[in-house]
Amino acid sequence: MSVIKTLIQIALSVVLWLAAPCCAAAQSYPSRPIKIVVPYPPGGNTDIIARLYSERLNNILGVSAVIDNRGGGGGTIGVEVAARSKPDGYTLLHATNSELTVVPAVRETLPYDPLKDLVAISTTSELPFVLVARTDLPVKAVQDLASLAKQNPGKLTFASVGTGSANHLIIELFKSLFNVDVIHVPYKGGGPVMTDLLGGHVDASFATVSSILPQVRLGGLRALLVTSKDRISQLPEVPSAGELGLGDLVVENWTAFFVPAGTDSAIIGRLHDAIVEAGTDPAMIDAVQKVGADVATSTPSAAGALVASDFARWSRIARERGIKVE
Repeated sequence: MSVIKTLIQIALSVVLWLAAPCCAAAQSYPSRPIKIVVPYPPGGNTDIIARLYSERLNNILGVSAVIDNRGGGGGTIGVEVAARSKPDGYTLLHATNSELTVVPAVRETLPYDPLKDLVAISTTSELPFVLVARTDLPVKAVQDLASLAKQNPGKLTFASVGTGSANHLIIELFKSLFNVDVIHVPYKGGGPVMTDLLGGHVDASFATVSSILPQVRLGGLRALLVTSKDRISQLPEVPSAGELGLGDLVVENWTAFFVPAGTDSAIIGRLHDAIVEAGTDPAMIDAVQKVGADVATSTPSAAGALVASDFARWSRIARERGIKVE
């Protein structure tokens, strides 16, 4: 019995020894400022939401959380910077579904693998697209637009912010779902899209809430659908894809925090808890809604699964529709 007892004690000692670095990492972290890489210039939604979280993380974690804007390459430059950083919990990435699931789905080569080089901590926000049409188009619902497209094959024009973008791929989803032929018109950014929509030069677009909300409220554009499961607080009168039974058009844009692969699980847990706590602040929730999104936090595993499922979905669409960007 004494031998068995000794073996048990040795086994317990080994377990405690293996767990010690994890516990130490959790207890000592963080001890210096944290850098949050945002792969876009200041002022956009991804940057604004990152700054709202960083303000609260300063207090929760007891150290400064500093934003480091690394724009360029459609978000890919900043993602690469973060992915190649030391996995010590002091460099975070606040990124979107675009550069982590859409861009990898349409580009042959990238300097990072979103599924291998990064580990998700938590989502931070979600926001659907809104299907909008110019007001002189004779449609009041998404079904009307689909019917008009069937009656006029190859004539209706749908604008996007660029070939291979998320709102380009959702146009392809719309075409496939309703079996219609519409013309994709790519632009270089949301500003030109809005200008030509209001000017009547294009017929429709799947746009973000923040980009179209003022014009919808002023009557300059007609909102036909939000690509979420449920209606959203910013446009409560507009039906959702979920309620209309259009499951293929349920598409949520999202933002999330990541760390480089290899980061200690205890550190990831500490960051996750802090991010979730930040997301419960009523002032935070209100501020995020004002930029057209909703606070949405998750477990690391759920956030990682979201990246994987979105990447698989967009890869399938890109492959089926023959969409590749060099």
